[in-house]
Amino acid sequence: MTIPLVPFRAWVKDHGVSSSLVPKESRGKGTGLFIDHDQDPQHVEGSDQGELLFIPRPLLLSRSRVLQLQSLPLQRTFEAIGLDNLTERLALILFLVFRRLTLQHKECDHETAYANGSSDESDADPMNQISFFDPYIAILPDISTPVTLDPELVRGYLAGTLLLDSVCAKRSKLESEFELLSGNLDVFEDWPVHPSLDNYIWADATFWSRVLSFGTQLRQDQDSKEPENNPPEDLHMVPFLDFANHATEPNIRWEVDADGLRAWAKPSFMDQVNGDEQSQSKSHEQEAFLSYGSKPNMELLFLYGFTLQDNPTQFLTLPMPMDEDDPYYMPKAHTLMRLGIPPRIAIYLDTNDGPEDLVKLCDGLWITQESQYLLWIYSLNEEDGLGALIEEPTFKVCLPDKAQDIDNMIKEDEMMEEADIIDEDTVGRLLLTVQDTRIVSKELLHMTIPKLEIYPVLILRSLVLVATQIEIYITRIMETGDKVQKVLDAEIVSAINYDIGSPSDAGSISSSKDTEVPAAKLRRNTNVGECLIPTLLEPDHEHPITTRQVEAEALVLHLASTMKSYRNEEMSLLVHIGNILGEAQTRALEESEFIQAYLSRMQNDEAKAEALDKE
Repeated sequence: MTIPLVPFRAWVKDHGVSSSLVPKESRGKGTGLFIDHDQDPQHVEGSDQGELLFIPRPLLLSRSRVLQLQSLPLQRTFEAIGLDNLTERLALILFLVFRRLTLQHKECDHETAYANGSSDESDADPMNQISFFDPYIAILPDISTPVTLDPELVRGYLAGTLLLDSVCAKRSKLESEFELLSGNLDVFEDWPVHPSLDNYIWADATFWSRVLSFGTQLRQDQDSKEPENNPPEDLHMVPFLDFANHATEPNIRWEVDADGLRAWAKPSFMDQVNGDEQSQSKSHEQEAFLSYGSKPNMELLFLYGFTLQDNPTQFLTLPMPMDEDDPYYMPKAHTLMRLGIPPRIAIYLDTNDGPEDLVKLCDGLWITQESQYLLWIYSLNEEDGLGALIEEPTFKVCLPDKAQDIDNMIKEDEMMEEADIIDEDTVGRLLLTVQDTRIVSKELLHMTIPKLEIYPVLILRSLVLVATQIEIYITRIMETGDKVQKVLDAEIVSAINYDIGSPSDAGSISSSKDTEVPAAKLRRNTNVGECLIPTLLEPDHEHPITTRQVEAEALVLHLASTMKSYRNEEMSLLVHIGNILGEAQTRALEESEFIQAYLSRMQNDEAKAEALDKE
């Protein structure tokens, strides 16, 4: 989307940003940051060798910075929510929505509401005026991710996938959050322009696609309007640096200090830049790339609306709902809540892609220790020594600080009694036991389960549990293929797309003015292949098409194509993991004498039970 860069460049220059990078159009990636060959990165005024960018601290947009900006409507909104409930994310997205609506409806801009209360904005400190960040807000583009797209289209393009579940859950959460803010809390009452759900979803998507985690590097100012004892802020939006696109091998790095944010070129990037300078060849533009983190395509598409071809990071997060027919469903569920273990597991194909606590599920697959604990709890049954107790209301379980304290906890059974795991009155007071050991911490679980004689069988059961869930999603994708085809039907999408007459025409029209596109400038593009686009543009004399509509159509077209490709990719990944799990189960059955003997005993017991039933 064409964005007004000239005012933004002037704004950052006027407020102390020094840079040898310039924002330009990056082919297929929107706007990116490129080396400005007119400025030597090693000789930017006041910079260290290789410094590419410096952004002063007042331009770093955070929760505390938003609270400093003087706006009566926003102040009333924050008061209605309560500062203790105003998270970093919520403060930033409300600010984004408020200023974007103001810029889009300048005739309705009632920032003179200051006259209603104390003073007009013109009397405020320029750095703390609510309009201070407007040049930055103006360059924030429309964003297209599966969460921002029409839900019906998403259900078609991502039918059956794990990603569809995540998108629907995120969309539902945003709808509930917006309903609470606009309904019960009525926090938009004093806003001159009330936001819509789409406005709110745009702000959330913009926040997550551009925010940087500072890792609490910055300390708060003592005079900031923060609740007492609030931890240092982490999430920041960084004007200018957030133009940088993602690469798996970034060529720049950044750090934060008390003065602001600085970015440096990595040695390989400097060698490339200096080589171009020496050859005096400036035709090849070097783009500066950040890393958004080691994210699989599922996460990249969810947050940013793009995927990487041959992405080296491959892992998936698999929901693992418990079998509701499990007679120990209630105590297992309560134990998981007590231990803070969510009902999902992360499966990695490479240990470099995950945290340090990865454990091997089988050859070729790794999971986190927390995922392993979940599978252990799911796999245990009464024959393994699983039991349950009722926790009395007066008894409080305290997690041990040290491993040696665990033995003392085990002995404190005076306040416990055998549980009726079906009695609804025991809900919330159920506690799992494994061979008389109360499972009150992850540490205790980790010490107890591997010592069980039945442990090899639990490993096999874990493989079966994961393989079964993988098979469910493979089947889901296969069975929902007709939904994808339906999305491509002419009743839902159109093979007719509209373009600007030429690239020069497109670049000459500013999207901020939502310029009408003359009919002569539009042409039908019927060579769109299989990836068709939802019909947004219906030109007629009364409602001419605008540049903004054309650009929005292009965004949706690109996203639709990406989602279709991703669906096939997820299917391939699930099949690959399923094959690995199948081979692992076969090896476990063939190589473990204990498992063979256990299964043989189980078969003999079942045969005896059947014989007794017949008698």
